[in-house]
Amino acid sequence: MQPEQPKDPKPPTIRETARRNALFYLQISLGRFDLATGVKIRTYQRDRFHTASLGSSVINWNYENPEQSVRDLTAGNGEKVMEFVKEATPYSKRPNKLGASGFTDCLSGEKFHMYTHVSNAVAVPTPFQPLFGNVRSWMPFRALLSVFPPSGGEVPNVPRISQPVIDDSSADRDLSKEFEHDRALVEYRQKRLTENVPVSGAIALGNVFVKASRANVLEDDLYVVRYSLMSTSDVHALDGEALWMQVYDKSDKTTTFMAVGGGRNNVWGLDKLNNRTAGLVFSTMQHTFGALMKAFVKNNTGVPEITTGVTGIAWSQSLQLLRDNPALGLRRGLASGFDVGSRLMAMIRQGAGMHVVDSPGGDDDLVEISVTVDPVDESDM
Repeated sequence: MQPEQPKDPKPPTIRETARRNALFYLQISLGRFDLATGVKIRTYQRDRFHTASLGSSVINWNYENPEQSVRDLTAGNGEKVMEFVKEATPYSKRPNKLGASGFTDCLSGEKFHMYTHVSNAVAVPTPFQPLFGNVRSWMPFRALLSVFPPSGGEVPNVPRISQPVIDDSSADRDLSKEFEHDRALVEYRQKRLTENVPVSGAIALGNVFVKASRANVLEDDLYVVRYSLMSTSDVHALDGEALWMQVYDKSDKTTTFMAVGGGRNNVWGLDKLNNRTAGLVFSTMQHTFGALMKAFVKNNTGVPEITTGVTGIAWSQSLQLLRDNPALGLRRGLASGFDVGSRLMAMIRQGAGMHVVDSPGGDDDLVEISVTVDPVDESDM
């Protein structure tokens, strides 16, 4: 009996060929993209990510529910957040471990995203150090929001996906309504700033929106950590959770930004893009913040408020930034570019189906300052 001859493999379909080519060129494009962003990317397959990525000793990565992995970090009084900070902060000061602006560890080869990001530390000028060290103040975190590329800050609510954005350039726009809207927005942000409530509720990040919750302030002998959990709303191109952490190191008077993210997007390719763009946006925000603090001190205007509740960087300042620091100006322009068409991508995401649309229950309207301080060891006294 003749052995059965192996069948010739079927030639790839046009769809399979197109997908393979798209992935090939996407990989090349992502490599060039990483060079432009200054963020060093370390990618891991599933079998290594949960043991080799930064923070893996602290984060219980859940491949069945990636966004829950991020939420779990905020359980209790934020003990795991502080553990992550202690592990990650030293990396923010090791140039040989980082790119020009930071580094990201991310999962690859899956239909969801997971990442940890650490931006390079920047010096906090002397006039601002007491503010960063004040565990009762949320101003440093709000100031960081205000320099999100292209803009950021708290808003009263998340608008409908069909609601036009305030900077719509259509010829028949009503300028009086725009001015009224802007004035109301400034008043809202200044009220939140004056009342010094934790960063919570709806947050505008350019033309998309997240919902902040579980905000807290931690302190130990070395660090002051302000953090808030950011959950994508239905007016967002991406889908998932990200824990934002602003760290102040008392020992060398520096601040760094770090984030842990996880989620799932039904639009093909956006999870892969999410892993890469998160580091660009976060590190650009962090280094813009550092540049503006230096500018405040250089102008010798005393000890100004880091933020007045309005957008922290205007187009004129952005152009000045481009002249003074071309690399940062370029990265800011690149990061801001993702805001173009973000509403359209949010609509596409809605059509494909969403996973995460609400922040975890019940604390969006938190009004009390939450502070956790490590207890003093009486044996050291």
